[in-house]
Amino acid sequence: MTDQKSPPRAKRRGRETMRQAIRQAMLDELVEHGYGDVSIEGVALRAGAAKTSVYRYWPTKEDLIIDALEHVLPSPEGHESAGRIRDDFRAAARMMARSLAEQAGNVLMTLVAERRRHPAVAEAVMERLIRPRQQAMLELLRQAAARGEITAGSASAIPVLVGSGLLLQHFMHHGTAPDDEQIDEYIDQAVMPLLVRPEPSGPQD
Repeated sequence: MTDQKSPPRAKRRGRETMRQAIRQAMLDELVEHGYGDVSIEGVALRAGAAKTSVYRYWPTKEDLIIDALEHVLPSPEGHESAGRIRDDFRAAARMMARSLAEQAGNVLMTLVAERRRHPAVAEAVMERLIRPRQQAMLELLRQAAARGEITAGSASAIPVLVGSGLLLQHFMHHGTAPDDEQIDEYIDQAVMPLLVRPEPSGPQD
């Protein structure tokens, strides 16, 4: 008699196709069950993969979670400045809003809610997902300072934290990501006032 709890026999498929199925299964399991009740066995069963296949690529549950999220979040690398820092913030905020509107938003909120019970995974999310994207935005601020658009002192983490924090707060309070008009309002009322323009040079007394 076949064990009813055994995972279905995996179909022949390419390695990357299988890995993507496992990543998606992890995201689905997180949304449905929460971090504490997710198991590699359950993920493998959902993906139609062997448990050994999961462990071959991801030694821990945290590794799989981070990798799955990295594949659905915008990459922090390769962002080129539009030449105006307001446009840079708008582009970054809109990408973040699109991610929040999709499954990644619910997954991130699930992990944030588990922070006190499972601090290791919350710190992994911060270290490997959130901070690299904050650093990418900070680099755009530094470029704005270098071209004289803002002062060097304005190129700090504070505007980045304010901008991303407002988007997350909006998502937590409303259950939806802000639209473009709301994003512009947040940037113009909360972020841009933090970015000080250099004083124009004038004749010396």
